[in-house]
This record gives sequence, structure tokens and C-alpha cells, in this order.
Amino acid sequence: MGHILNYPWALGFLVAVFLAVTLELGFRVGAHSQIQQDPNRKDQMGTLRDGLFVLVSLLLGFTLALASSRYVERRSLLVEEAVSIGTTYLRASTLPQPYRNHSQDLLRQYVDARIDLDDAGLNIARFTEASNRSRQIREELWTDAAAVAQSDRTPITAAYISSLNETIDLYDKRLAASENRVPETIWLLILSVSVIAVFTRGLALPSRFWLNLILAPITIALPWL
Repeated sequence: MGHILNYPWALGFLVAVFLAVTLELGFRVGAHSQIQQDPNRKDQMGTLRDGLFVLVSLLLGFTLALASSRYVERRSLLVEEAVSIGTTYLRASTLPQPYRNHSQDLLRQYVDARIDLDDAGLNIARFTEASNRSRQIREELWTDAAAVAQSDRTPITAAYISSLNETIDLYDKRLAASENRVPETIWLLILSVSVIAVFTRGLALPSRFWLNLILAPITIALPWL
């Protein structure tokens, strides 16, 4: 399921179609069982249906809250990394030659590699290539910083190394944040409860109406997009 979560539009469409089929199945089972002709059964199914849809609403609300907090965290780390790279680039201008030009050139390449990494999306080959390039550049930057520190242990050099270390740490934090998604078990739980709720909705339908086959499944499937 982790792979299909990377394709939200396709997943949302599949969920909507599956729920629509489930709703139709519930209607046919309800018609066969003649639930609408029995007042007691009708009231019971209506109560169960309402309770299940309330549960689905609560689960979706909590899940969207979790997803929103993770999105805000990723955006915040993006800004922090951009600021850190800019600060490191400026402080690199205080390094002695030839480390100054070499470090600044590496930082420009690092920015390009980070952009390629963010733009890679679902392209695994491009993501791996950009990730390896970013790691190689970071290693070269740290090698230069270590060489400078051996011969020039000034507060200015220490400030540059601190900025570089923060930039490296933020890369790891952003990578971890990008993998910090809503657990798959929660999505499976929502899908399971949604299927049961939609099925009971079909059982409680007095007659088939095409709009019912569209509105409820699409509404539940929207958060999956």
C-alpha cells in the first residue's frame, strides 16, 4: 500500500469507485432483505448508518490534522535549509584561498542537487542520483572545512563550520520529514470503516438514485487525493 500512496489521484479514484460499488451492493442486499418494509430493521440500519458516518468524519478529521502538521513541518524545514545554505555561502567568502572559491562553487552545485532532489518526485532513479550527488558534495565541503580548521582555527572559521554542520543536519531532517507520513494502518482503518459505513448507507436506501452513488463515495475519497 505504501507504493500506491505515492499516487493520490489514482488512489482517490479507486477508493471512490470501490465505495460506489459497495454502496450499490448494499442497496441490492437491502432490497433483497426487504429492510425498508420492516420499521424495526429500518430504524436500526438508520441509527447504525448515522453512527458509522460520524466515526468516518472523526477519523478523517484527525487524519487531516496529522497530515497538516507534517506538511507545515516540511515547509518550515525547507525555509530553514534555504537560510542555512545562504548563510554558509556568505561565510565561505571568509575562508582562505583556494578553499573559498572551491567551497562556494560546491555550495552552488549543492543547491542544484537539492532542487533536483525535490523535483525528482516519484522518479526513483533521479531521486537516487540527486541524493548521491548531494552526499558527495557534502563530503567534499566537510573535507575542505576540516583542512581549513587545521591551519586556521579562528572564530570566523568556527562560524563557517557551524553553518556547514547545520546545513548538513537540515538535509537529514528534511529527508526524515519527507518519510514521516500518516501511517498506512490509519488509512486502512479509515478505508475499512468507510466501506462498512457506505454499505449500511446502501442498506438504508429506500430506492436507487444515481446521485447517491456519486456524492458519498467522492466525499469520502477526497481526503485521499
